[in-house]
Amino acid sequence: MRRASAWWLLAEEVCGKIATPKVDVAAADAEVEALLRDSWLWSCGESVASKLQAAWVDSRCRVLLRSLTTGRP
Repeated sequence: MRRASAWWLLAEEVCGKIATPKVDVAAADAEVEALLRDSWLWSCGESVASKLQAAWVDSRCRVLLRSLTTGRP
């Protein structure tokens, strides 16, 4: 019985490998990344990030100008 089950498991494994298509992982990852970059959620995230960056730059400039005009940090 052991021998028959071993042959059966081997046959299942071989048939599974034959029937399973080969997947190009790099291409699949690139497709998912492209879908994410083109999504609405990604564009919203980029918008928020650019607004935060602009606010950070403005605040640093404001603090620098304030310290130059008042003489205090």
